[in-house]
Amino acid sequence: MSTTTLQPYSIREVDLSDLSLLKKVQHTVKNKSLLHMPFLLLAQNESIAAFSLATVSENNNLTVEICYGTDVPEELSNVFKHRTQTYFEQQLLTMFGSEESLKRGIRHFHYWVNPNGNSKLA
Repeated sequence: MSTTTLQPYSIREVDLSDLSLLKKVQHTVKNKSLLHMPFLLLAQNESIAAFSLATVSENNNLTVEICYGTDVPEELSNVFKHRTQTYFEQQLLTMFGSEESLKRGIRHFHYWVNPNGNSKLA
């Protein structure tokens, strides 16, 4: 996926180097007890303005959540929401092959970074 730049913001995929930044804004996640896997970032310079998460809900449904770390203009928020939904439907689900495979991937990611949300790589 290419990076989209809306000065001074950019929308890009999450990579391993983002885990420490995500840890700092993790408090914005609505339900921390659910299993989450971040997949897109809305970055402003070196900080995270927003990020999207694939989530396995309490009743084992797959949902998408967007968390905002700072105030984001409404137009930019709408662009990010659209990109998140498109990426989720056209790339993330395709990459994993099925909803069940994606749920397993989210569980593996969650336990890999450990229940406290701290990366074992850090």
